[in-house]
Amino acid sequence: MSADRRKHGTGGSRGTAGRFTTREIARLAKLSPRKVRGWVEAGILVPARGPRRRYEFALRDLLLLRAARDLHGAGLGPHRIGRLLRQIEAQLPRGRDLSSVKLRVVDDGILASDGRHSWNATSGQMLFGWERRGPGAEIVRLDGPLPGEDEGDDAAAWKAFAKAQSLERRAPDDAMAAYREVLRLDPRAVPALVNLGRLEHECGRWDEAERLYREALSLDPSERNAAFNLAVLAEDRGDVRLAIRRYEQMLRGAPESADAHRCLARLHAERGDREAARRHTMLYRRLLRRG
Repeated sequence: MSADRRKHGTGGSRGTAGRFTTREIARLAKLSPRKVRGWVEAGILVPARGPRRRYEFALRDLLLLRAARDLHGAGLGPHRIGRLLRQIEAQLPRGRDLSSVKLRVVDDGILASDGRHSWNATSGQMLFGWERRGPGAEIVRLDGPLPGEDEGDDAAAWKAFAKAQSLERRAPDDAMAAYREVLRLDPRAVPALVNLGRLEHECGRWDEAERLYREALSLDPSERNAAFNLAVLAEDRGDVRLAIRRYEQMLRGAPESADAHRCLARLHAERGDREAARRHTMLYRRLLRRG
């Protein structure tokens, strides 16, 4: 489901299916091929080797490359970026991957976020915020490769997924078109369903968003990101009772979801149920302490 299935610098061989050449990944990351090779030499990227020992990059390498590019643009040198990425990797819970982390430079260091938690990457200190996205909680976005990419599914669908991710911020309409292309090539691509649903959700097309989330869940009932987003959607529609039911239903399948406890604490507090709010707040903080 996501890139956190693979640790930095590892991964099985699957030929050239779903791989990027140096020139391709440079174009997607808006860098020169020479710069990409420089990141490899600095140890930030560890690509596979193809015919004639040519570099073959995976989608996770593209995500890491973009993070390195942004950090370099903020004034960090290659060796410091390499140390910082290794430090962040050491801070991640077991099973999480660097390519699932978003980074940005702030006044007191580097802020890292994996979509569930945020922390100061320089100090390792967790940030206990109760931020919200408008009337509801933050909608979850999937950053990993398509399911089954290790089995060598169509590279065209995989690259369309990478293209869609690269377009989300600057051209969301084009990103949605790219996600639809992914689904044309692979109708069972759950991450594309979730991300397309999230973009429709953010545009206020809530019926279509709900359809896409439900389709993702029909293909993968354990897909907790789609379940979480359905609860957020109920919040955005103003149906607090339904939102609570959906968060609680999600927790039955994923009791370790700190975000669901955080949202339930907030919703119960808004309804005046202090006992329930306190209970979910305690569970939320306990899960954060466990990492």
